Amino acid sequence: MDSHTNLPPIERWWPELSISAKHELQKDLHGELSASVLKEIETLSGSAVPTAPQHLTDDERAFIETQTEIVD
Repeated sequence: MDSHTNLPPIERWWPELSISAKHELQKDLHGELSASVLKEIETLSGSAVPTAPQHLTDDERAFIETQTEIVD
């Protein structure tokens, strides 16, 4: 699949992402990211995040899957 995303590096925002946003992403790792999750990523990373449809890359999904014990 796609190896490029318009999101800042996941290591910069995933650890600080709210539990509710993490759960939302984990419910559908292949789905489109909601506006509220994108806004939170933008706030946490300090980087502009395009509002156009955004999806996680294979690498980002793999990163999240290795971090699930933190959320549970």
